[in-house]
Order: sequence, then structure tokens, then C-alpha cells
Amino acid sequence: MTTATALPNCFAPVFWEPVEATGERLAVGAVVRFDNQVSVHRIIRDDILDCLYGKKAANTRILIDTAMQMVKIVAQASMESIACPVGGFSVGAPRYTEPKSIGDALRVCALMYSSLANINSFDELEESDAPAPEEASRRFSTEVRKVVTARRPDLADYFSRSAVLIDGGEPVRFGFCSHKAVLHFGLLHPVRQASGVRDARARLWELSRAREIAALQTAALIVGAPRMDDPTLSGKQIDALRRNLLEIEREADANAMRFFTATTVDAAADRVIEFAD
Repeated sequence: MTTATALPNCFAPVFWEPVEATGERLAVGAVVRFDNQVSVHRIIRDDILDCLYGKKAANTRILIDTAMQMVKIVAQASMESIACPVGGFSVGAPRYTEPKSIGDALRVCALMYSSLANINSFDELEESDAPAPEEASRRFSTEVRKVVTARRPDLADYFSRSAVLIDGGEPVRFGFCSHKAVLHFGLLHPVRQASGVRDARARLWELSRAREIAALQTAALIVGAPRMDDPTLSGKQIDALRRNLLEIEREADANAMRFFTATTVDAAADRVIEFAD
């Protein structure tokens, strides 16, 4: 039994020239290859088509959707061979931007090629693609551990240590625990922010109990979060991110805990080394 070769994730814009040979074209959609699966998506807003074509907008949407399905058939054979225009539609060159999800690919495509797309509409699509908080935090913790141990091999034994927080309870694993500090790592995904906040609250409680039991100097939560000027985030996501990070910080302060955000794994690793020394 053979295993299919993993192809790089990418996207390509789909353009439409309503009146052929005029050179005026609209970015109406995108074809995305993610995890070896090809999908097509209309990104132009419905209200734009309504304004342009009035009562004929419904027929226009059918035309665009039909063309997109034709593009999908060709793209399933090869994303790199769909540049030939068909009936006023054409596909741009694939962009290998390493998207984290289909929604991420669509958002980048819209930012690059279209001012007529509703970026906020991609959030719902991305919701199902976003990893669960536990899984996302585990990945982030693993990456931080790799960077720290590469710089400081002597700190390797302090990662993923466990402690029992209540009598008869199950051991709780912490991201990092030394004789000076106990640390947890988390990740605030721009899509699943509500669950990320709940996860952060639970980790703050675990840190508080561990500090109390072990009489440690420092207990801190280090949360990976995107930059506030990240161009792939919508205004709605950025506003929610600010509110949620402030909420976590307030809860940490209320319990005399330390809270830090890190926009990169290297920044988080710097904090770990700082607390370890």
C-alpha cells in the first residue's frame, strides 16, 4: 500500500473579466490546496454583486460558482496547470504562503487581491480548522522546549514535570518547573479565543496551587499570541484579542501571578531562561 505524497499547502486567486478583452477584472474567488485537499471558494461579497447586477445578481453568482467548480476539477489534477482562461475566468499563480488553515489562505488571498471580500466571513470557516486549545498549547510548549534546550541543555529536565495539586488527585503536568519557578504555556488562537481564555484561567489556578504547595518564588503563564498588527487578522479578531489578553492579565494580577504574551517561540524561550536563572 502506497502513501500519497504530501503536497505543499497553497492558494491561487480566481479572476473574472465580465467584459472580455477590456482588461478589467475582479478577484471573485480562490482555489485552495490544504492537507492535499482542493477546495474552491467565492470571496466576492454578495452585496457587491447585488450593486453591480441588480436582479441579475443571482444568475451572476451561479455563473461564478459554476466556473469555480470547473477550476476545482482542473486543480485537483494539478494546482500548477490552471492558468488558462475559460469563459472570462482565469487563475493566478499559486501562492505558497504556508497557510495554517483554509480560512487563513482565503484571508491572505483577499488581502493580496481583493478589496471586495468580506474577511470576517472566513472566521466561521476557520473555526473548524483551528486546533483545540489543549492541542495548540501542547504544540507551542513543545516548540518552546526545543528552543530552550538547544540554548540551555541543562534546563531539559525541568520541562513537563508533574505535581499532585489536591489530595488523592491526578498529577498535573506543567510546562516548566524548577526550584525557582513553575510555568505553564498556552496559546490564544485568533479564532477560538473564548476556549483559549477558559484554558488560560484553568492554567492560572493550577499555577497558583503549585506555587502554594511548593513555596516557589514565581508562577507564570506564558501565552503565545499573534501580533496586533498581523495583516491576516480582521479588525474584529484584533479587538477581541486585546480584550481577552487584558482579561487574562487582570485575573493573573488578582492572584499575584505573572502573565506574559509572546508573539514568537523565541520570545517565549527568552522568558523561560529568564525565570530559570
